[in-house]
Amino acid sequence: MDQLPNFGLANTITGFATLFSGLMPLAFCYLVDRHPPRWMLVYWLIVVTGVFTITLHGFGETNPVFGQRWFWAFLDTGSNIVVTWAIVLAALADFYSSDTQKWARPLATFLMLVGVAWHFYDRYMSGSYLIGFGQWGGFKPGQSWLIAFSLAATILFYVKRKSIPPRAMPLLQLVTALFVCGLLLATAKNDNIVYPFLSLHALWHLVGAFGFIALWAFNDVRFVKSKA
Repeated sequence: MDQLPNFGLANTITGFATLFSGLMPLAFCYLVDRHPPRWMLVYWLIVVTGVFTITLHGFGETNPVFGQRWFWAFLDTGSNIVVTWAIVLAALADFYSSDTQKWARPLATFLMLVGVAWHFYDRYMSGSYLIGFGQWGGFKPGQSWLIAFSLAATILFYVKRKSIPPRAMPLLQLVTALFVCGLLLATAKNDNIVYPFLSLHALWHLVGAFGFIALWAFNDVRFVKSKA
């Protein structure tokens, strides 16, 4: 196996941050107070996508091993889409009526499957950017779908902000700020390094990981601290 380039090593190591951003909330929940099952599922799915983030950059960055790069890329972004889908379903269950959930949950599931299928086709066919920013980078179909689902989850929370405990709102705003920061970093290619050492894709992994931790904290205030 060839040695990873500098950016590949940075992307792989920071992929472990994504993995631990799922494992740590699970540890907090199992050791202290459980969150509702729908959110425990979200944390488990973050663990899964963390594994695939590591394997994409560790096995598929430049000279793929154990398969072709498109396969690792599909697992990485595809699993991220599933995470955001699970967050959308959890937000619906937290704040919306059963009548709304009856049509919104199947719709969200259908759109998730469409996004994953489109992402699979695009990676298999080595497609180009859906939204391009020249030499800087851009968003491929799977990434664009991921952003759309993340935005939908954010909107679902803010529409029902009056139902959120006041103590939790600053944490939702923190999650939102990290999402926006991650969105900007995600525009860059995997190998884009801003002199002297800012590996932007790797930095995106870190911002996303802390975003997931902030999401757990937001939930913990809603589900646990509000009962104290």
